[in-house]
Amino acid sequence: MTFPTTRRMLAAAAATAISALVLAGCAGSPTDTTAGGEPQGLKVALSNGFVNGWRLTLIDKFETEAAKLKESGVVSDYSVVNAPGENSATEQASQIRSLMLQNPDVLMVIPASSTALVPVIEEACAAGITVVIVDADMDTSCGVVVRNDYGQWGADSLQPALDAIDGKGDIILNRGVIGSQPDEAFYARQQEILAGYPDVKVAAEVNGFCDAATAQKEIVAILGSMPTIAAVPGCIGGMGVVQAFQSAGRDIPVVVFDTDGKSLSFWKESGIDNGSFAALTDPGQIVAALYAAIAKLRGDEVPDDVVLPLVQVTQENLDYWVETLGTDEYAANAWDEATTDAAIAALLAGDDVATPALP
Repeated sequence: MTFPTTRRMLAAAAATAISALVLAGCAGSPTDTTAGGEPQGLKVALSNGFVNGWRLTLIDKFETEAAKLKESGVVSDYSVVNAPGENSATEQASQIRSLMLQNPDVLMVIPASSTALVPVIEEACAAGITVVIVDADMDTSCGVVVRNDYGQWGADSLQPALDAIDGKGDIILNRGVIGSQPDEAFYARQQEILAGYPDVKVAAEVNGFCDAATAQKEIVAILGSMPTIAAVPGCIGGMGVVQAFQSAGRDIPVVVFDTDGKSLSFWKESGIDNGSFAALTDPGQIVAALYAAIAKLRGDEVPDDVVLPLVQVTQENLDYWVETLGTDEYAANAWDEATTDAAIAALLAGDDVATPALP
């Protein structure tokens, strides 16, 4: 995201004034650098708003990459702290303030709220900490946001299905958490795309909550009154959708699977080869976020808003992911320093960001 210079200056000044009352002496000492300007000995803290399977993969990717950087001397210490409670922004804000007292050079935040945590984020910036917000869009006067785009997720969860059914037929749209910011962007983009497909009819919409079990229940409830369904695009849940159609004795439509090992193994073992696919936000974005912070400390220009590609699994690369992933592990793009630097350069140039190649 881009912020007017005047707004950034005023907001930063206000945050500095507030922080001076509570954070005097909190800022860490300047980070050491190599002769080439590469930061060394960084202390990195990750604050996570809540835990689920996808987040556990993200945390694992962070810890693995941070351990590598510790071996090379770029990082001296790293920590992950999960906020207590049920996705509470208040509790996470308290946690972040505690982390700030440990004088990290880099504070990475996966926020429980994109609005309620703005004050504490700006306090951290004013304390001299490099802040990176991950997996959320946040309107702040400081910090770098690294995220996927929910509108693009909507497109990636629909367009392959339309291609697979040759742009015609009846479909069921599988919605996410209706009323949430992600679903609103997701759904709006899908409506824009569907406007260009007059031969595609939305026979029904279900509220699958991006969950296979819920999607199965919702589909079962309406399937008896549905015509032949060509595809069920939307917010993942493909395993549950397939099971709903199987229990009704109906042909399996094109579906969108989750990107975890269990779902992808189910897809392969079921022998489904009709253009079905998997698409989801990328837990690997945390690695790109880490290298974006390092680039910022190195003095490189980094956009305020770093928007990265999502994870997409097709029939062509399904075998790779099934062989690679554990049952509860989610597919992640293989970001590293080189691919992150290339993504940053592409964004600054106004070009598309390339998805890292499979290892």
